[in-house]
Amino acid sequence: MSDPLFARIEQLFDIGAMGKSRVLIAGCGSGGGAVALQLAMSGVKNFALADKDTLDIENVIRHVCGRRHVGQRKVAALSDVLLDRNPNIEITPLDVDLEHYPDLDAEIARADVVIIATDNDQTRYRLNQACVSAKKPFVIGKVFTRGIGGEVFAYRPGAESGCLGCLETVLERTQFRDGVREIDLVSEEERDAMYGMEVAEIKDSPGLNVDIAFITAFHTRFALDAIAAALAERPKHLAPIEENYVVWGNRPVHPFTKNFQLQRISVRPQANCMVCGAPP
Repeated sequence: MSDPLFARIEQLFDIGAMGKSRVLIAGCGSGGGAVALQLAMSGVKNFALADKDTLDIENVIRHVCGRRHVGQRKVAALSDVLLDRNPNIEITPLDVDLEHYPDLDAEIARADVVIIATDNDQTRYRLNQACVSAKKPFVIGKVFTRGIGGEVFAYRPGAESGCLGCLETVLERTQFRDGVREIDLVSEEERDAMYGMEVAEIKDSPGLNVDIAFITAFHTRFALDAIAAALAERPKHLAPIEENYVVWGNRPVHPFTKNFQLQRISVRPQANCMVCGAPP
């Protein structure tokens, strides 16, 4: 029987097939929470939610969770939001520090796709290495400082796709990273006024929720592409995405030259990559 909850989109997607996929959301902040909700509204029904933080009042203005969730653990708050949209969703809450989580490999092995939405490079690279070892696809999204834009990268296991380490090697030879890091954009005085943190502690610092939404839309779309690629038959009207990396500029702030600027790249395995083992 057709699920009336998805009556308006069942002609676009095979909701039953999408619902069988298990997605690990690594990081349940403003980015990961938005991607999880969009996936739930696209028919995904099986989630593992991983985060170690509590939802604070200052998170609410950019998060899918609201004021009634303040003080809750983010995995619990996000679970509540997802189940409100679809009570048939199954959720495994992981209130853990992923960087030091001993069962991370087992959790990745259970997932069909991993969504990397953590806010520090140490965790991102640990997830990258674990996914490469397990041959599991992942999609990572990052919002650049002040919400000037962001990037999304999809790792696709196999000979055609590089990993996150390969991406960094490629970006060193392009203009896309010039000026998008926190240290490139603000003075020490401005940084302290905005965050009250030392340089080593600064996280990715998104701007308005609307700035984040552009990146989470790309992030979700690449996640759906990864889920579809793992199915025996792709959902209707969900054509494959050729490239596996996009850079999006919200407004004309260096390195972007205009509003709504998009660059696409296909990141291939790089010679002598220390993670994915691409041959020289």
